[in-house]
Amino acid sequence: MQLLNSALTRLSENYLGGISVDRVVTVVGVLLSYVLAHAFQRIPARMAAAKHIFSIISTVFLFGPVQEQYTGLIHMAVGSAAIYGLIRWIRSAYMPYAVFLVAMLHMSYSHIQRQIHERSTGAVEMDYTGAQMVFVIKVTSLAFCVYDGRPNVVHPRMSAYQRKNAISRVPGLLEYLGYVFFFAGFSVGPAFELATYRKMVALDDTRVQRQLPRRAYRKLLEGAFWMVIYVAYSNVYTYQAMTKPQFYAHRSLLSSALYMCTTGLVVRSAYYTAWKMGEGACILAGLGFDGYDAHGAVQWMDIANVHVRGVELGSSLRQLIDSWNVGTNTWLRHHVYLRISRTPADGARTSSTRATVLTFLVSAWWHGFYPGYYLTFVLAALSANAARILRRNLHAIVALPADNHVSALRRALKLMYDVAGWILSKYTLDFAAAPFMVLSLQPSMQLWRDNYFVVPLAVLGIFIAFNGLGAGRFIRSIVGLPQSVPGIKTGKRLKK
Repeated sequence: MQLLNSALTRLSENYLGGISVDRVVTVVGVLLSYVLAHAFQRIPARMAAAKHIFSIISTVFLFGPVQEQYTGLIHMAVGSAAIYGLIRWIRSAYMPYAVFLVAMLHMSYSHIQRQIHERSTGAVEMDYTGAQMVFVIKVTSLAFCVYDGRPNVVHPRMSAYQRKNAISRVPGLLEYLGYVFFFAGFSVGPAFELATYRKMVALDDTRVQRQLPRRAYRKLLEGAFWMVIYVAYSNVYTYQAMTKPQFYAHRSLLSSALYMCTTGLVVRSAYYTAWKMGEGACILAGLGFDGYDAHGAVQWMDIANVHVRGVELGSSLRQLIDSWNVGTNTWLRHHVYLRISRTPADGARTSSTRATVLTFLVSAWWHGFYPGYYLTFVLAALSANAARILRRNLHAIVALPADNHVSALRRALKLMYDVAGWILSKYTLDFAAAPFMVLSLQPSMQLWRDNYFVVPLAVLGIFIAFNGLGAGRFIRSIVGLPQSVPGIKTGKRLKK
């Protein structure tokens, strides 16, 4: 649609601060999916095939003529056909792993092609690889769910999540394509399981359907708020500016830290915009309906890809990480980490370190091959480990007893601990995320160097102090805590 692109280009140049047109087109596609979601819900539940067809056609329209990602459509059409064949025809326990390998290798080709194009043009653009990343989560999750549902296979120690989403038989081709090419979450997510898609298609309760617009448009407004933040400040606060030596000519380390944290918020606002708007479109179509409880009340599952409050206000790095890209974290936990850490033969647990490292490598592979991604993931993993060490050794000192009979000084210490945790976690997150946005190795290392490698050196210091020099034992002896179980058993039940 050349006319649409011309209009959006003028809109971006005149009113949106020159934001790249591909981002504007993506938002327009998400907004159009709200209109399509209203129509989708009006198709009766008994006409499931019509819903599948409507979803496929809508995706072809949004991703093809609107976003002009025809190459991506071809890639995912071919990929979906190949993967469906693997799911249907491979009967052994290797089926989900074959699907995983084929899907990841196909996406790797797309990532490499994108990097070659961006290196030749010098411009970072949005293309179909974002949608393909969601596609990979869906098809690999489906393969594992089909495997989990086979009656002749023993699955020791399956998680409740895996049992809930197990599929007893391979879905028909039309249902499979309707799920994979579901229009509302195709470009930006969220990703979800086939069992969740089936509940949406089968939704036929007017009481529930009346609740959908209010829930959906609340997410749309939330996304619009973050879009305003991004449009207003994305040209003012950038990580790229921090890669230039002149940026630090008249700035202190504190000033640079404040700029970095503000930049992190502005960068995240672009993700909040896409993910919250996409979440609202999915809700409007009925996604997230989870049946009824014992009293007949409607139940909703959490399909959010990000919990903004957890990311922005979390007092620990673990909370920040768990609240970000939730769909990917769920996929990595239930379809990667738990599959690695539990052997299929007897359910015995393998090394958690081995499982963690392999899961980290899968996450990095899934994102692509820019060096900045790997700098971010390595530092984030080490920082999370360091944060756990600090919490294990310091939290019991300030934690409040369950009876709340504590002095004002103890409460003040707990508040200071939480505030310090929030500040340090935010700075660590934004410092680690810088290479993810800069992408290239040399500028990323330059940015870290100009900020004195504060976070890597702090992480190293924590490892040396607590793992090498016994700082934890010294602290516990000073405050009178037991040495046997670091920082946890104090004789009283502690609040988290």
